[in-house]
Amino acid sequence: MERLMALYNISSPSGGEKRMARFITDELRRMGIAYRKDRHGNIYAVKGNRKSYPCVVAHMDEVHRRKTGTYAAHLVAESMIVGYDHKHRRMTGIGADDKNGIWVCLKCLESFKAMKCAFFVQEENGCIGSRKADMDFFADCRFVIGCDRKGNGDIITRVHGMELCSEEFLETVSPGRYGYHPASGLSTDVHTLKARGLSVSCINLSCGYYEPHTDREYTIWEDLCKCYRFVRHIVCCHKNVSPHKARTEKTFIHGYYELFGMTGYSEKEYIRFMKKYGMEPPVQNKTGHGNKL
Repeated sequence: MERLMALYNISSPSGGEKRMARFITDELRRMGIAYRKDRHGNIYAVKGNRKSYPCVVAHMDEVHRRKTGTYAAHLVAESMIVGYDHKHRRMTGIGADDKNGIWVCLKCLESFKAMKCAFFVQEENGCIGSRKADMDFFADCRFVIGCDRKGNGDIITRVHGMELCSEEFLETVSPGRYGYHPASGLSTDVHTLKARGLSVSCINLSCGYYEPHTDREYTIWEDLCKCYRFVRHIVCCHKNVSPHKARTEKTFIHGYYELFGMTGYSEKEYIRFMKKYGMEPPVQNKTGHGNKL
């Protein structure tokens, strides 16, 4: 948990990810893992030498623009992690969207002998990093997993009418055994990669954060660990490339900042925007919660 708390205490607003990038590259150097950065600020890490690799991705930016020096993340009741601004005596977001995903990536790089991970900039500003990512990096990936979804039970397999993965992939990884169930979601980095022609199965997983993009944001530690266990299971059980090409390529969706400004967004407003432009609204999952918003 020490690494996770360190991530939460780093300010990384969209467009200002330098401190987060420095933390990630320091961790990669400490683990002896090869990496490179592109001119946009995306980081690509490779461990091992294989014909094909499992791949997990996350984004480095967050919505929150906290004043440094008076904020800290705190563990409450041994399971919930929240942010608190001590100077102003109020709750504040911790950036678990998507620092939880970064934590899963680093854990995977630490645990497996062969792994690829990509860390993107400015996802919250319209998936800018993944729009400009080096697609050759993914040419030898078996599949791509994003951990960038609220809650603890969604496996996003469809975004804006685009299927992200094959039925064979879902059958192999058996999400129900780990308490995950297929759902539809909104734009994230894995959707952007698919829209750019990535031809392997992709999914986006719930990774234990709740009320993202608000001052009430929090993480449930057990739910984040559940996500990591499921990712480990997928890496261990799926040893072959999972080919999958989207039937249709969709246009990129505006980022939340672009639509609603730096203060956040409204789920109802986002759905109205989608309907206005003829896009498919998100589907409610079985728990009654919406998609990543």
